[in-house]
Amino acid sequence: MFGLGKNKSKVVEDESIRDKSKFVVVGFTVMVFSFLLLIISEIYTSLQLSKQNRLIASTGDIQEKSDNIVLEMAKVGRDVNKSEYEYIKEIMMFMSPAEFQNFKNSISGMANEFNVQINSLNESKADQLGKTYSINYIEYQFLSTYENLTFLKNKISETDFKINIIEEEVTRENPTSDKVLAEGKIGVYVFPGKEKLLKDKAQIIEKFKAEEEKLAEKNKNKPENN
Repeated sequence: MFGLGKNKSKVVEDESIRDKSKFVVVGFTVMVFSFLLLIISEIYTSLQLSKQNRLIASTGDIQEKSDNIVLEMAKVGRDVNKSEYEYIKEIMMFMSPAEFQNFKNSISGMANEFNVQINSLNESKADQLGKTYSINYIEYQFLSTYENLTFLKNKISETDFKINIIEEEVTRENPTSDKVLAEGKIGVYVFPGKEKLLKDKAQIIEKFKAEEEKLAEKNKNKPENN
């Protein structure tokens, strides 16, 4: 009986040892899996941080590029406006149809100022310059001394508009006269859409005109180098 009891005790002890060995195996397995999970977690975290760094770096690059694009657009926009203003200044040297009529009517007053007799002063057929502009003509015949005729033509040329005296022929009135007869044609550049253009571009004109005046004033006050 005592022998049987000892055997049971051994059996119990052997089962206890087997259970502990199972626990050790399971514990070791859990440890291995935990270690692998830790390594995987570290690798994932490292990859995520690397991705975020690249994203941050690329975002900074995008921001820099965006800023440069905005600056270039602003520069281009100003260059476009500046070019447009230069174009407008050229257009301002063209006459509108109303300005052309006023100019034609003003010739009579200038002629009277210099004692120049107007024998004829008429519009003739205009020449089209594309679809937008034209050269309008005023044909004239003046009678005066050569000196007074020169004064009149100089007065006409003082206008800020694009005009030319063309096809002029000057002859003496008669062999004994001190007067000459001048026949010719005045060509005037006309832009029918001028008034609308100036109205539509009033802000650009005002802006750059103010800058020009400011620059002119600055240069005026600049001390001259001896």
